[in-house]
Amino acid sequence: MTPHQALESSRGSLARAGARADRRRVVPAHHVAPMGFSAVSSALLANMRELPCDLFVPSRRHAVLFATVGASAPDIAGRVKSGVEVLVRTEDEELLAHALVASIPGVLSDESMSVDERTLAVYNLATESVRPLLAPGSRTVTNRLELSHDMVDAITQRLMLDDRLIWSMVATMQKHLETHTHALNTSVYSVVLAERLGIRRLEELRDVGRGSLLHDIGKVRVPPKILDKPGPLDEQEWIVMRRHPGEGHEIVTKALGYIPSYAHIIAEHHERADGSGYPGGRHGNQVAVDSQLVAIADAFDALTSARSYKPASSAFEALRTMRFRMAGQFNDEVLLEFIGMLGGWQELRKHELRALEISTPVRTAIQAAGA
Repeated sequence: MTPHQALESSRGSLARAGARADRRRVVPAHHVAPMGFSAVSSALLANMRELPCDLFVPSRRHAVLFATVGASAPDIAGRVKSGVEVLVRTEDEELLAHALVASIPGVLSDESMSVDERTLAVYNLATESVRPLLAPGSRTVTNRLELSHDMVDAITQRLMLDDRLIWSMVATMQKHLETHTHALNTSVYSVVLAERLGIRRLEELRDVGRGSLLHDIGKVRVPPKILDKPGPLDEQEWIVMRRHPGEGHEIVTKALGYIPSYAHIIAEHHERADGSGYPGGRHGNQVAVDSQLVAIADAFDALTSARSYKPASSAFEALRTMRFRMAGQFNDEVLLEFIGMLGGWQELRKHELRALEISTPVRTAIQAAGA
């Protein structure tokens, strides 16, 4: 089975997996919790053996004790309607996050679940565990940063052992295009692309996974009014926005007490091959290859995600934009590998030649590429 066929197969079976895996799915918590508490989905509990902390349920404006630390997590999950929120004390959030991440390897290797059920559950666990680290205005702490390392390392190692998990995860990501999932989407796309480009040493793949997961961590210092602005940014707002790669490099370095080997990815993910990027305006080989591939994954997921200032593009439209409308901005060899990885090259070639208004040089180049 080709990668494209595997991806299509996973897309087709995800709906069936979702119906069977309701108890394992995470429904993001959006309700306002009482002061001193945080709301989480009860669906998280089914993937843990025992509760890492006390759980509470909301009662008007108060929190009432529902289950105590050490209780069977699956049993508690079974007592709560799927997707219903429960409460944890704010000081217990880190305990819960560690338990979520610790459950990921077990879920990925659980043969009692289908491949699509496993990837769906892990995807939701991972996005929930990383959400507080990347929230605007959050205060980065060393423990939370190291936990993100553990999370992406666990996923990376397992994905590289099973192609079925890779394509199921990619299909899952293409159904979850919200802003808060962007970090994990970019990380998975980047790791899979790196492996296809011949980066196979575990240490290098870990750096790609960690750097791409944390590529936008500098945005925690960007005011929400800029991040969520529905229209174009003005000149001063762009100045602030363009600081986030450097801010991100500083955040991880200060939190860890050393410059991690992936820090350059955070600093360079908005650099472009033609020198049009920021913050340094570097060209081509002045930008590390792993940074260049993360830039492609980042741009693709950003284009296919709905934002306050734009609707989501389809995967095909995003690839078309990157290949033609943004021509020159990305390493061409890496971009073509990414397009091929998603099974998009044949579609691009067919649609560009038959349906789109493109220039003769572009059409000639597509024909010459063969593919």
